[in-house]
Amino acid sequence: MSNNLEHDEQRVLQEDDFDHPRPEWSQKQFKRMVQKTRWKFFLNAVGTLFLVFMVYHIYVSSLHIYFDQSKVRNNFMRSIVSVVEMHGDGLRVEKTYNSPFEVTPFLTQKANLKIYRHVGSWEVITGEIQAELSISGKFTYTITNTGAYMNGNNPGPFYLPYSLVDGIPTKDQDASDESSSLKRLRKIDDGHVAEMSLSLKNLSHPDQLMQLLTDYDVAVTAMPIYSGELKDQDISYSRAGMFNYNISHLSLKPLSEFKEDGANWYNYFVPENSGQMQEQVQAMMSDLKWMSDHLEYSGAEVDKRRFAYLKKNGVQVYGAVVTGPIRELEKLTKIPEFQHFYLNRVEIWNWD
Repeated sequence: MSNNLEHDEQRVLQEDDFDHPRPEWSQKQFKRMVQKTRWKFFLNAVGTLFLVFMVYHIYVSSLHIYFDQSKVRNNFMRSIVSVVEMHGDGLRVEKTYNSPFEVTPFLTQKANLKIYRHVGSWEVITGEIQAELSISGKFTYTITNTGAYMNGNNPGPFYLPYSLVDGIPTKDQDASDESSSLKRLRKIDDGHVAEMSLSLKNLSHPDQLMQLLTDYDVAVTAMPIYSGELKDQDISYSRAGMFNYNISHLSLKPLSEFKEDGANWYNYFVPENSGQMQEQVQAMMSDLKWMSDHLEYSGAEVDKRRFAYLKKNGVQVYGAVVTGPIRELEKLTKIPEFQHFYLNRVEIWNWD
């Protein structure tokens, strides 16, 4: 029994005292191990990137599926049309139902659209608009003019009636000299159509303005609205000669409707349909309230005050942007209720 214990102690001592020799790695084996490790890291990195790409792709695809819904696209399109057209005298935004919209990963909608003006029956492109609508409701846009004229050939200004500015009746004011626009108008031959801005001598309801145009072959694309701006404006500057005040304003534009199955809109206000002006005014008021309540854009607070004024005092206009044959526009300059005519774009005959 004691011999077995001694033998075991000797064996234990031998195992504790002597290490087993470890295999020595050759340079070739070491390089192979490094390559395998690098390759493993590479595959892991590729797998991670692929996973991130798939998650991003699914995320972006989900965004487009959501934002391509008719209701969402229509709200974005309504934002562009309402803000731009209501602040542009006769300016129009391209209303293609399948417009190329972009959605960023940060949920911002973007669109590049054409802008144009109605000159006769033609839709004359004058530039492009780049619009963005963030998820928070912030709406921004920039307009790039691409017109054919170096001087812009922009629509003329509208002037407030004298009676509104200083209380002196319009009939007591002397008539201004004939403008250069009227001289140009008379020198253009009959084979042309044009766009012209004109101002009213007194504030008028849109129906009354359309009644003045009933006997003339013209169409109206916009009307400047008086929304109590003089209360917010600094009008301490002096007026030279017989010129009226020119202020920023809203424009009464033809009705635009955006539905799930498409969009409907009017190109003009037509004198024969003057009875429909109340519907047009209600649609404008609805758009004004919607955009000032749901969008954050430059001038939104001013538009809220304008809406309150219009709701209390009603909608009155003091001019119009009209288009039609040259000779018909010339006839309008003889109407005593109109003043301050400004000839805008001129095109060859295209009137239906």
